[in-house]
Parts: sequence; structure tokens; C-alpha cells
Amino acid sequence: MLKLPNLPKLRELALECLLQKAGNTPFPVLLEKAFAQIPAHGHSSQDRACLMALCYGVLRNAGLLKQICLSHCKKKPGPAMETCLCLALFEIFFMNKSEYAVVNEYANLIKKREGQSKAHAVNAILRTILKNKNTAAENLAHYQEQIKTKIPDNRIPNKKALRKLHQLADLSELFTNNIHKSFYQLLAEESFYAPIPSFRLNPQKNELPQHAELFSQSIVFFPEQKTQERAQEQILPLAKQGILSRQGVSSALFAEKIAAFIQEKNLGTAPLWDMCCGRGGKSLALLEKNIRVSMVSEPNSERLEAFKTQLSRLGLPSPQIMEGLAEKMAQDRKFPLILLDSPCSTSGTIARNPEVKYRISEESLAEISLIQEKLLRLASEHLEDKGCLFYCTCSVFECENKEQIKKLLAEVPAMHCLHEEYLVPSRLNPAFKGHDILYFAILQKE
Repeated sequence: MLKLPNLPKLRELALECLLQKAGNTPFPVLLEKAFAQIPAHGHSSQDRACLMALCYGVLRNAGLLKQICLSHCKKKPGPAMETCLCLALFEIFFMNKSEYAVVNEYANLIKKREGQSKAHAVNAILRTILKNKNTAAENLAHYQEQIKTKIPDNRIPNKKALRKLHQLADLSELFTNNIHKSFYQLLAEESFYAPIPSFRLNPQKNELPQHAELFSQSIVFFPEQKTQERAQEQILPLAKQGILSRQGVSSALFAEKIAAFIQEKNLGTAPLWDMCCGRGGKSLALLEKNIRVSMVSEPNSERLEAFKTQLSRLGLPSPQIMEGLAEKMAQDRKFPLILLDSPCSTSGTIARNPEVKYRISEESLAEISLIQEKLLRLASEHLEDKGCLFYCTCSVFECENKEQIKKLLAEVPAMHCLHEEYLVPSRLNPAFKGHDILYFAILQKE
């Protein structure tokens, strides 16, 4: 266990971050602001790591921790008190911190915010739980087992079972109402896992780093923690040489599948427009596979600068780079290939970004669905006859995926769907739980 000199401050910062998790400010931005409040000293990097562990640990395990807390509360506690209880239980059961020191710290923390009576309540609840610590630990293990219990693909759970599953994963009704039936249990389980780092291997370099293992033809990872530490010394020079690039498994898999489709159809020399390239990870992966990405567009200048940096590092041919919204970039041009990596709710990134389950609202989902509908229609207008459109989201919500495709096909009779699929890395390798779930569809214009 790390001995950190400023735990009271870290606990206070963790509480402040977690109380703002459902707001409009992205959680990584909240963390950066919290990091700025950590005084510089010899343990600063350990303090930052501890703060991240507290925040993301509670976000991932909130459903389990709340089950333990609420069973000892006479009435539902307010947000600050509930978050303090979850933080304390996370430290005790997941970080093995000194029990009574933790109880006193969080009682003092809630006392500063909400007064002595709430401090007494926190103290009493935590001490009651600790008197029966073995029972609480057994309940935690039982809840974790419930989460992992597979639901047969051919059976939709009843409402009571579904409600319990979503309570344990701390998912809102919005997930229950919009999720694809095949993800009821899968998403709940995946939300508890932090993804292990993965890297895209440049096929033009054809060099597998020492200690690395292949997940697929272009995805590598470092399986053992002790070799990961050694591997860090390798990764930086290999990244500088353009051999490795950090990329999520599902994104890299998507690029593999799209490149294979394009090459199978002998379209490798056909120009492709990446409508919403972001930092360009998918376009970079396609360029490495000799797919002709001729134009990329993106309204965010910082993301485009990051894309240009990666192009230079990898020594890849530069496409035409356009800053601005997609509808203003294409003008009257048409393309045989279009990639639409659409803005989305990011519900499929719930393990990597556990705050997503609190941030998505019905209003934001409706707004993003309208944007997707507009972009799909725009893509179909700028697609040549017999051209192919590749649509993808990091979402598991039907309204962003299959329903969007159905709408487009109904509006544009010339379009038809060749293939659609959810990419779930853990289905290919159980060790890869917690990686993004990505939906994609391949459409063709008659």
C-alpha cells in the first residue's frame, strides 16, 4: 500500500469530482482541475494515481457499494453523504486501507460539508458495516457473481431481473429503455473492468516488439504487469519509429474489417473521405494498410493538429485536411468511399469512461440522434453510385445504430445495407473485458 502524505486532501478532491459527474464538464477535465490543486512534492505522481483510483473505482463499483450502504440506511442519503459512504467502502474493501482511519476521515469530511448530525450518521453506518465486515464482503462477492451470470442469448430477462442487474451496475432507466437486448448482461459486466492498454502495429514496419502478444493482425498488447513496466521503455522509441500507435481494440478491429472489405472489392485505389475524423485514428490505421484516404474533415482544430502530428510521426501520405463541419467541406464533390465515424452518446465506452452512465440524458440522446440522421443523409448525397458508406458509433443504443440505418434506407431507396455488426473485444478474447463496444454498418448505393 502506498503511503501518501495528503490523503485528506485527495479524499476531498475525489468527493468534489464525483459530485459533479453528471454535469456538462467532461470527467477528465474535472480530474485535471483536481490535479492542479495537489501541491507539488515528492509524492505528487502517487497522489494523482491515488485520486484517479478513488474516482474511477467508485464510478465503476458504485452500484455494488450503494447496495451495501443502502441496506444500513434508514432513508436514502443525500448525494454528498452517499458518495462519502461509497468512497469509504471502496477504500476499505478494494484498496485495503486502515478501516477506522477511513471512517474518521470521511466522518470529518461530511461534517465540514453538512454538519455534525450527518457526520454521526456516516460514522454509525460505516462502523455497523465493519462490525459485520465478513458478511458485507460476502454480499459484495454475491453481487459480483450476479453481474457475471450469463443470460442466454435467446432469452430477455424479466423486468425484475433487469432492474436488479441495472441497479448493480448503477445504470439509469435510459440504458434499460434504449439498450439492445443482447447487451443487457454484457454491458453491466463490462462496466466493471478497466481496459488493458492496446496498441496498433504498423504493418508496413512488420516488427513485433519483445514481450508483446498479438490480439489480431494489427493489434498488440503486453499481457503481464511486470513486463508492461519493462515494455514502457520499449514503447516510446517504437512509437517514435512509427512501429506502434496507441489505439483501442474495437477501433483497430473496425479499421481491419473495413480495409479487408475495400481490398476484397478491389477498391484500394478509390479515394475515401473521412467525414468526422477526430484525431484520425481510424484514418491512420487505413493509411497504414494502403487504403487511399484522400480527404479528412473535422471542426475541432486541436484534434486536427493531433492528426497532423501522427501523420508526420508515421511518415504516411497526407490526405487533404479540411477544418470545419462536414456539410461545408464536401461542396458538390462525390466519393466512391465515405467513412462516417459519427458523433454519438459514447455509451459503448462505459468501462473506459464510467461517468458516461450518469452523463447521458434523454435530451442529449435525442439531440445526438438528429445529428447522426443529418450526417447519414449528407453522406448518402455525396456518395457515388455503387459507392460504399461505412458508418460506426461507440454506442450500444439502438436509436443510434440499427434504427438510424433503417431510417436512411427508408428515405433513400438507392441505399442498402451489406453488413452490420457489434464489435465486442471480450467475445474474441475474454481477457479483453472493458474495451469499447463499437457498432458498424456497411452500406452501398445502387
